[in-house]
Amino acid sequence: MKRLVLLAVTMLFALTISAQTYYVSKSTGSNRGDGSKEKPYKNLQKAIDVAEEGATIYVAEGNYFGTLDIGNINVTKCVKIYGGYNTDFSTRDILKYRTLVQPDAASNGTSKGRGTMNITGINNPAGEIVIDGLLFDRGNSISYNVKGEGKPDGVECPMMNAIGTAGKGGANLDEASVLTTETRELHLDNPNCKQVTIKNCAFVNAPNYGVGGQIHCKLVIENNLFINCRMMACDVWGGDAKENMTVEFKYNTVLFVWTRLKDFGDMGYGFRYNNGTNCYVDHNILGCCTFSALDRCRIEGDKSREAKKVAESTNNMFFLNKRGDVAIPGGGLFKFVNVEEFEDCEQLTEIDGCVRLNDPSVLKGKINEAYLNGFIGASYKEKTDYDPNSSANQFRAAMGMNQVGTMTSSATMFANRYPFEDALKMFGAIKGYGAQMPK
Repeated sequence: MKRLVLLAVTMLFALTISAQTYYVSKSTGSNRGDGSKEKPYKNLQKAIDVAEEGATIYVAEGNYFGTLDIGNINVTKCVKIYGGYNTDFSTRDILKYRTLVQPDAASNGTSKGRGTMNITGINNPAGEIVIDGLLFDRGNSISYNVKGEGKPDGVECPMMNAIGTAGKGGANLDEASVLTTETRELHLDNPNCKQVTIKNCAFVNAPNYGVGGQIHCKLVIENNLFINCRMMACDVWGGDAKENMTVEFKYNTVLFVWTRLKDFGDMGYGFRYNNGTNCYVDHNILGCCTFSALDRCRIEGDKSREAKKVAESTNNMFFLNKRGDVAIPGGGLFKFVNVEEFEDCEQLTEIDGCVRLNDPSVLKGKINEAYLNGFIGASYKEKTDYDPNSSANQFRAAMGMNQVGTMTSSATMFANRYPFEDALKMFGAIKGYGAQMPK
């Protein structure tokens, strides 16, 4: 009997722990509080640090990017985080009461980890993580070209500088020597848990990837915006040597994915079907990728595992992807296939319901037209200045030295900052496709 009573008490304690809730408010909270609704914490990182496994954290409007505004948030346990509340937590509306993760130019994510938010150190096979209603934006902490290169008419700033290059930045582009750092906006550091859910979020102006990393769990990415990501919106691979992890990528809007460098030479994908995963890509809008909306070029080293791999594309809408709608191996390096030919693409295991956007007018007033126009005409060129008959080169030739010349390069546009307010207009832009209005 004593053992039964002890077991009952233990179970009740466990249920109490799992039901713990914490509240965070940048404007009304204090990190000296207790995290209650009446005395919320001021900082999201503080709530995560004190929370128990299984806790729920409600976050009011405000801008949160780490302790002492360090530029990173680290999720180190299985918690559920819901943003978009007003300051007394009576109402939730993620577009009206915005929970931002928007580092400034002085806090650009260099201090910890590989992401603006890191899900790291998770080892709870029964646990669940939820990130819901957070609006990520790195646009104010990116370095832009000081000479004004790559600025089409009507676009608010020049092109993004290469990673590690200093330039002008900040909210008003009036801060000098801002450094662009190569981080994902949400980094998955191989969480070992039951499921990670990313929902009703926005990933805007990502200097590398929107969401990326390794997983040892089911991953659900649903009803999010990915607007202006350099290299890729979503790049996730499995961390189990034998079993594929499930990735559901559904009802997301992916727009304006650029390449690794301004020469448009590689990368620039919306979603990658990666190794170690079974991917279900459904009801998304996938447009304006400099390479292709989908990347199915990763092949498992184990042929039997590759044969069982799931790579679905169902009910997705495509438009203005520059090379094609999906990239597959072939043609020397890549072969690009448009949605009209998906039925002949054996690398995709299911292709029902995929369509092309045939009425662009549905996006009028929702997509930034100056940015779209610049993207459509984006180009790169090089100019070489080499004279083998110059006195310097003749002297070098006589001495057996390499001859020299100069090369200049330029791009008309490359990963320029997308207006954050316009990005949020893409929630609910097309009924039934992409991110719908958050509930």
